[in-house]
Amino acid sequence: MGETMCTRCRHALDEKDVLSSMTRTCGQCFGILLSERDEKLTSYLDSFAAPAALLAPDHTVLASNHRFQSMAFDHDVVGLRVGEALDCMYTSTLGRCGETIACLLCHLKRSVAQTLLTGHGLQGVSMSYPHKMDSRKTVTVMTEKVGDAVLLMIGPPPGPEAV
Repeated sequence: MGETMCTRCRHALDEKDVLSSMTRTCGQCFGILLSERDEKLTSYLDSFAAPAALLAPDHTVLASNHRFQSMAFDHDVVGLRVGEALDCMYTSTLGRCGETIACLLCHLKRSVAQTLLTGHGLQGVSMSYPHKMDSRKTVTVMTEKVGDAVLLMIGPPPGPEAV
């Protein structure tokens, strides 16, 4: 009775599968829902408890949920690169997100690139970046490849027990 069901096909989900738990979909439905790049995608992303964005290979935001948009100074994030959307300080001082010297060391850029290259999603990657207003922001990220894009989900920074 307490089983978690896929929001699309209504099949039972494996509660030990972190991705299925966060996205509330089975693997097959997950890919289908994220490949539909229309208003249904935004509604689906809005159902996530975490900030989430679908990123193109060049890190441009294709779609995002309201939680992700609220992390940005300018809430219209579609078409921006992820560093610009998240107000990385380097985007205003060094150049476009993904094209600067600082980007070579960026855990977010590297996580997205690795997921695109290998097809394997990452979970719990801690990253810290220089934020325009808050000096530094630290978060954890999860990535999952979806077709030619990457789903990025952002969680809170790791707690002291994780250090």
